[in-house]
Amino acid sequence: MKQLDFERKYQAFWEQCEALLQQLENPSSRNELYQKHWAQFPHYYRKLCQQLSTAQSRQYSPLITDYLHNIVLRGHRYLYQQKSSPLHGLKHFIASGFPVALRKEWRSWLLASCTFYIPAIFMGLMCYFDSEFILSLIEYDQLKSVESMYDPSNAKIGREEGRQSDSDFMMFGFYIWNNVGIDFKAYASGLLFGIGTLFFMIFNGLYIGAVAGHLSGVGFVETFWSFVSGHSALELTAATIAGAAGLKLGYALINPKGFTRILALKHAGIESFPLISGAALMTFLAAFVEGFWSATPGVAAEIKYAVGIIAWVAVFSYLLLAGKNNEA
Repeated sequence: MKQLDFERKYQAFWEQCEALLQQLENPSSRNELYQKHWAQFPHYYRKLCQQLSTAQSRQYSPLITDYLHNIVLRGHRYLYQQKSSPLHGLKHFIASGFPVALRKEWRSWLLASCTFYIPAIFMGLMCYFDSEFILSLIEYDQLKSVESMYDPSNAKIGREEGRQSDSDFMMFGFYIWNNVGIDFKAYASGLLFGIGTLFFMIFNGLYIGAVAGHLSGVGFVETFWSFVSGHSALELTAATIAGAAGLKLGYALINPKGFTRILALKHAGIESFPLISGAALMTFLAAFVEGFWSATPGVAAEIKYAVGIIAWVAVFSYLLLAGKNNEA
């Protein structure tokens, strides 16, 4: 098609798009044209892109290509900048995107949860009934450090004696650095065909179960459980979600489903990104609770237990129910 015929064929369409863009850019001037055509604008935009590509490939004059390029840029600005914002995207992610993505990968989440909680329960029971069994997992000096953190005589429960002068804000930063690092290790190690993720899930489950069982067995029940109750729902659930994301990567390498492993891994990375992002956000919130609530002295253990129960109910209600209306 010659350039003149091309212009004659689409000139009216371009003028209509320009008029519509003017009203999109100036809400106060919107009229019947806007009401009639605004919902079709994404379709119009795709047609404009195709026509610009045609003009460029056929080497039409710069006048026509620059003209179309300008219209496309204005349309892009409306579609991808004015309609959305980082705050809007974050709000949508929290309200719907993250829980919906997690429920889609419920099998991976279930497997990660089992490989975390089953070893934790087993090790917890073993260490509860045998106070020295924990030494099969951690060294004696480390054990004494853990015991001192939850000793009722400790001025600041949950902190090592040498760190008691640290501010809550400093401990908040420490918890973020430590716990988010654990989540990302579990996620990234999924690249080892999922074996690395399973290792981190099992090891972390054994370690947490060992500490919980041992401290309960030696009589630090109230100090330990009242401390962890407030943030455990967020922190532990985030750990299993990070594990689910890592298993997603590992499964893509084991079963690429007809794709190359590189392409399958790329798709798995895209699909698992909401999971690890949500896990990181939950871990951030857990660190905030741990830094500013869990170690707060003077709060009755019963209140902390109540807050912990509410947190567990709230977390699972959110993950299982949020975004149901948009899931289909």
